Formats: sequence, C-alpha cells, structure tokens
Amino acid sequence: MTKFSEEFKAKMVRERLSGKTFTVISKEFSVGKKTVREWVARYEAGGTNQLLRINKRYTPELKKKVIEYKWEHGLSLMQTAAQFQIPAPRIICQWERKYLDEGMSGLMPKKKGRPSKMPKKPKKKEDLTKIEQLEAENAQLRMENEFLKKLDALVQQRKKQPKKN
Repeated sequence: MTKFSEEFKAKMVRERLSGKTFTVISKEFSVGKKTVREWVARYEAGGTNQLLRINKRYTPELKKKVIEYKWEHGLSLMQTAAQFQIPAPRIICQWERKYLDEGMSGLMPKKKGRPSKMPKKPKKKEDLTKIEQLEAENAQLRMENEFLKKLDALVQQRKKQPKKN
C-alpha cells in the first residue's frame, strides 16, 4: 500500500475542487479514482485536518455506535467515515463484519502478536507436598494398572481367535 503525503492529498483535493473529474485526476497522477473520491469526501467532512492519517484507538462502544448510525441513516461507508472522522471507510467495514459474525465481543480489542509457544512448567517434585506426591504416584499406578488390564484383554482376545492358514 502506497502512502501519500498530506501535500499530495491536498493537491488532489484542490484539483477536484477546481472542476476536474475524478477520472482525469486519477489518470494524471496515477492514483485510483476511489482513493481520490475518499480524500475529497474526507476533506468536505472535516477540512484539511481530516486528510491527516492519525492512528486512533476506538472503544467498542464507539464502534457499535458508528455501525448502528450507519444502519439507521442508510449511509455509505465513506459518508459514515466522514461523519465520525474515521480515516478509512474500510475500518468501518471490518467492524461491521466482526459485529455481524461475533456480536459485541468481535468489537473488543484483541491481543496482537504471535501466541507464546512456551509450555507451562509443571511443579517440581520438591515443590509438591508429601500428600501431593503420594496422590501423583497413586494416579500413575492406576494408569499403569488400567493399561495392563487392557493389554491382557487384547492378548486373551487374540488367543480365542482361530488361526488362519
């Protein structure tokens, strides 16, 4: 994704306001028509301050309010973004999709980054109390006993089956 400077965005807006069409501007400066349209809409909604890209954090309540406002008033993504001074309409589209799929929990902030692969360390034998050690040993012996019973049952079942020549 190409990043454009504020001066370049302002120049595109001035070109549009001077009367040039989106098609002419997009061909002249090799920028997509949709992008120029978005910049002009943001300029008309909030002036030059709206053209600046500022990374903001949005609360889940605000996200829900924006989505419901869009639905109530039948606005497009671009109009809604301009109304709430959100830099990119696709942000609202992502919120809307998550809200429809997961409900309010989809709008909650998620932990970013790769999850840890480090396994949780079990308690060391020295850290366990005497009772815990005995319980662990008892559980181990029960598992071994169950395993031996199942193995014996399989051996007995094989002995009963007739041999094939």
